[in-house]
Amino acid sequence: MLIRFFVFLSVFTSLVCMTQACPCHDENDPVKVTLVLILASEEGNVIDPRLKAIAEEVQKRNPDLTNFMLKTMQTKSYKPGEKFSMPLVENKKVEMLIKHGADKENRVSLSLFPPSMGEIEYKTVCGKFLPIVTPCMTKNDERIILAIRVQPCRGE
Repeated sequence: MLIRFFVFLSVFTSLVCMTQACPCHDENDPVKVTLVLILASEEGNVIDPRLKAIAEEVQKRNPDLTNFMLKTMQTKSYKPGEKFSMPLVENKKVEMLIKHGADKENRVSLSLFPPSMGEIEYKTVCGKFLPIVTPCMTKNDERIILAIRVQPCRGE
């Protein structure tokens, strides 16, 4: 009888330790936002190798864009419900609002307010970049493209 008790206690203690070490995330946990600013144009034919997959996706709807340059990459964590802005180029900025962190389906809900566009509200899978081609142009006739990724994801 005493042996069964110690076996039970040992298993129970192991289970408690495992649940406390669980890397699970809650919808209210901070969300790490990565914003990649891409400048694309019809002039030239150079695609930054880091942007190859995004360029291919963008060119499906915008085949005239042939030149893709990674201008900046920014990463910062924000709490759900927090509205914030991230600088782009030429005094332009994008505003964002994290609605909630990763849910049971591993999706994060957010609202974006890109330059020269209205609000874009969407749910995105965690860990993948979503490219947004804005109508906004720089002084050098480069189109501003935003690629946004959110993390952490459940199970990471």
